[in-house]
Amino acid sequence: MRRQPYIEPTIRTIAGALILACASLIYFYPHGAWLWLAILFFMGFNLFQSGLTKYCILEKMLKKLSFRSELDEIKSLSQANAAAEARAAFYDTLDLLNEVVIELSPDGTLAFLTDHWLKLMGSAYTSNAHFLGDPFIVFIHKQDRGLLNSQLDTLLKGARETVSLRFRMSREDQEEHWVEGKFALNRQHGRVQGVRGVLRDVTEAHMQEKRISHMAMHDALTRLPNRAHLDERIREAVEHSRATGSKFALLFIDLDNFKQINDLRGHKSGDQLLVDVSQILRAHLRETDVLARWGGDEFVVLLPFSHDAEIAHTVAGELMRKLQLNLEKMYSDLFVTLSIGIAVFPDDAENGEALLVQADKALFYAKSQGRNNIQMFGDLHTRAAGYEEVELTSRFVAAVKQCQLQVYYQPVMDAGNHERIAGFEALARWHDDQYGWVSPANFIPLAENMGLIQEVGRQVLEEALHHFAQFDGLCTDLKLAVNVSKRQVMSDDFYPMLIEMAQRYGISPCQIKLEITESIALLGIERAKGHLQKLSDAGFTLSLDDFGTGFSSLSHVHELPFDEIKIDISFVRRIKTPEGRVLVRTIVEMAHAMQLALVAEGVEDMETALILQEMGVEMLQGYYFSRPMPKESCAGFIAGLSSTSAPA
Repeated sequence: MRRQPYIEPTIRTIAGALILACASLIYFYPHGAWLWLAILFFMGFNLFQSGLTKYCILEKMLKKLSFRSELDEIKSLSQANAAAEARAAFYDTLDLLNEVVIELSPDGTLAFLTDHWLKLMGSAYTSNAHFLGDPFIVFIHKQDRGLLNSQLDTLLKGARETVSLRFRMSREDQEEHWVEGKFALNRQHGRVQGVRGVLRDVTEAHMQEKRISHMAMHDALTRLPNRAHLDERIREAVEHSRATGSKFALLFIDLDNFKQINDLRGHKSGDQLLVDVSQILRAHLRETDVLARWGGDEFVVLLPFSHDAEIAHTVAGELMRKLQLNLEKMYSDLFVTLSIGIAVFPDDAENGEALLVQADKALFYAKSQGRNNIQMFGDLHTRAAGYEEVELTSRFVAAVKQCQLQVYYQPVMDAGNHERIAGFEALARWHDDQYGWVSPANFIPLAENMGLIQEVGRQVLEEALHHFAQFDGLCTDLKLAVNVSKRQVMSDDFYPMLIEMAQRYGISPCQIKLEITESIALLGIERAKGHLQKLSDAGFTLSLDDFGTGFSSLSHVHELPFDEIKIDISFVRRIKTPEGRVLVRTIVEMAHAMQLALVAEGVEDMETALILQEMGVEMLQGYYFSRPMPKESCAGFIAGLSSTSAPA
């Protein structure tokens, strides 16, 4: 197509031609001079005013006829050059940011690439021209091509304006390289010319994310999946089992006597043993099985299978045998055994969380049966006693963790005046939704066996002091007796904890009586004496509880800084017999000789109270005066005694 001439030279040509024509006509035809003078006047006026007003009539007329303007042309070229420079600068900046701009034609071939493409591809070529015209998809990892194609299709069909995704590039050096790409339609003059995208190398960030994710979902010591990972895999297994009708088992595995191994050989050796155990177990499981570290020396195996649940027992037995054989070679001086509890989904539970609980119960029963054995939860129901013990233990552990124990109070009365209260004893109580009120004779041994006795003692002490501080001045002259286990007393953090609690609740140490059994002497007289003397020096009253039922000698009792002796209920119940009366009188005389006060527990009638009073026992406690009661009833009991003893 022929291009129109420029406006500015055309105007000059027209003006010159008219001037020449007018001059010639005026010369040859003077009678028509006025017409040509008018034309000359118009031309001169147009040129003159266009210089002043920048408005040229001829220019406008020529533009109407599609003539071009040199000024507009120069301006357009200038803008095009500026845009090109800006685009070049933008692409240079992207190169600095390690980003690549690509343009794809509608058929998916590479139409444009910025320089960083060569670095992204790890290519030895020096020019992008080698890649232009090639299908973009061939440079994508085979496993990611389907995802990329589907995303670009949605873009070209107009379903989305932009798409962002992460995929791997197929590089010449065969290294795994992750790229984050953002793509949009490339439109020019309203028509789709293809796809434009920006690619950014995110390999380092992706690998870091994978490392962080792996750390969050795996145990740092053994590199096995941790609880969070296991929970996810159990959830997936439950969904798969429900969809397919298949089953899976959880094997709860515990190393027997691991603490003794740790104490004997040190924590580093203990850690190495855990690593070795995890490797042996993993080596003898299938790829589809999941082995996770639950915590401490406990592991969990998720074992998928079709129907027969006995396969779980068979696998557990094989794991036990393989582990013992391998560890015997690695640790000739150790004999490591396992206890394993097994629960099967959906036979034993309706969800993953409940299945873990059932497997844990089976494990506990396995350990209670002497360790080094396997128990399946489904078999526990055929052993009612064992099942009930496991169930009760599980519920008690949950109660302690949820701070569901209660504290009741039994008054301690003045033997000389049965209307005068000397103090009261804080007693732990537990009410379970399934078993009702459980006797302390049942749950205290559970606490000791499960290693929870210190936590139970702490909770009871905390609640008792809290209640004692709320009695609003009723307990000014009274003492609060709290049972303390020997493990608590011998713990290094017991003394500072007790002092902190007393200060926090505004209770003087002299108002707190610590009842401790004589079995503390078995832990070593000198060591026990040091801990007890520290408590005595702080002002706490120390009472020797259950006296006569333990194994310590009188010399041991004499060496320890106790303030009083508590006569055990077994002696008090026999006090109406001659032999029983002799035993109690002997204890009373011995205590008085050692300048110790006396408390008798288990007083159930007036006759017993009068006998003990006659013998010289200072304080009495038992059902004759009151049963243990909650704090509200205890406050009312104290207030009632205060009102009856007040002068009329």
